[in-house]
Amino acid sequence: NTIDLVTVLPPGGSTTKELFVDYKSLASSVKPGMSVLLDDGAILLTVQTIVNDDRVTCIVDNTGELRSRAGVNLPGAETNMPAMSEKDKKDIRYGMTKDIDYVAASFVQSAQGVQELKAYIAQCADELNHGSSSLPLVISKIESVTAVKNFAEILEASDGIMVARGDLGVEIALEEVALAQKEMVRACNAVGKPVIVATQMLESITKKPRPTRAEVADVTNAVMDGADAVMLSGETAKGKDPANAIRTMRNIVLATEQFVREQPTTHETSLLLPQNDVAKQAVKVATVKDAVKAILVVDGGDAEAISAHRPNVPIVAFCPTHKAARRVFVYRGIHPIVGTVDSEDEAKQMAMSYGFVESGDSVVVVKDGTATLSVV
Repeated sequence: NTIDLVTVLPPGGSTTKELFVDYKSLASSVKPGMSVLLDDGAILLTVQTIVNDDRVTCIVDNTGELRSRAGVNLPGAETNMPAMSEKDKKDIRYGMTKDIDYVAASFVQSAQGVQELKAYIAQCADELNHGSSSLPLVISKIESVTAVKNFAEILEASDGIMVARGDLGVEIALEEVALAQKEMVRACNAVGKPVIVATQMLESITKKPRPTRAEVADVTNAVMDGADAVMLSGETAKGKDPANAIRTMRNIVLATEQFVREQPTTHETSLLLPQNDVAKQAVKVATVKDAVKAILVVDGGDAEAISAHRPNVPIVAFCPTHKAARRVFVYRGIHPIVGTVDSEDEAKQMAMSYGFVESGDSVVVVKDGTATLSVV
């Protein structure tokens, strides 16, 4: 069987013989014999003929159901997709009117693409009188061969990274996905930038009440490798029981973190963040003193640097605004409290009122660039 991929929408929409793809340069990007993967590789096609600039005939290697707006991957093809489509620009601008905290950029290819995105965000801020101090941060999704090759420059230009394994798993060899994930997580940890591991983490729970043992191990390994966050996608977007998916993910994470606390390992970093000395000092004190229950960051600006050292206790960060609090949620181990405190005693009382510590607990208090051991 064959099917034509067309870049001009047929009058009656897509059919089993004609499938609309919204990438105008499709015909110039592929060659006969190349693979085309639909919906994260659920359906495989092989390019047979380039009919014209708007039509490519493909052999259908396997059949299956195809949902609307499913993704299309062209492994090995050189594409010329812009960093942002017109719809992307419209969505970003709208999001900024709603005070969004992050923009997750799909199919980032290079540092230049990230820089273009940040420049557009700054432009929108000027036009919307948004203010430059609270611009949305950029999380770059790594999901192509080119992005893996250019990872070092993309990481430097980005505020954070998402290891988007769905598309990545059809762009590179399957046996290389986990290895690429580990390398990217390690690189993010080394410079203190947050890294999110996403896609198909608990895929079977989309339709079933329990995940497979392999999926549980996948989440566990992501946490142990150093991920700041693990993310559900299809499990909650189209799953039968999204709440169950979240509970299951949370339980796996909590169990893994408890295991890590009981068997701590030295987490080496080569941070490029400022205020690094106080972060090291705080984590060192917390590590040496086994009884420490939390690190209280009176000036929340040090919390991200402390998180990068992966202490085995909660980091309670006092943040001046709700936006500042929302932003640090993506960093591992940080628990923000909206509000400012004027003294160490006030910080300890506030942490106790939220249940992070109890009377008599030892804590590390980070204030005015120093970290000191204290008792609640």
